[in-house]
Amino acid sequence: MAHRKYGRFTPELRADAIRRVKEPGGSVNRVAVELGIDRTTLWGWVNAARLEEIDPAGEMTGAAQRRIRDLEREVAMLKRDVEFEKKARAFTRELDQEDNGSN
Repeated sequence: MAHRKYGRFTPELRADAIRRVKEPGGSVNRVAVELGIDRTTLWGWVNAARLEEIDPAGEMTGAAQRRIRDLEREVAMLKRDVEFEKKARAFTRELDQEDNGSN
């Protein structure tokens, strides 16, 4: 179970959990299970950390913060698409080489 101090999670645990989610391949669900933290709780920590990164002074409107989060989500999706495309090209190239080599 996650380490708690007076019924609350320690700041160190929160920071570690957020760091693990942000690592490549990290996910809220996986980290929550690994640390024994409720998924919704961890999602709230990660979301709050992202908002803090976007607007440390807290001066942006909610609409501006949502727009930035939407754009970040879109960038992540496009990065996944690019990676998929690279893997598909490599696979196709490998199949073509096998076909050319077996004739």
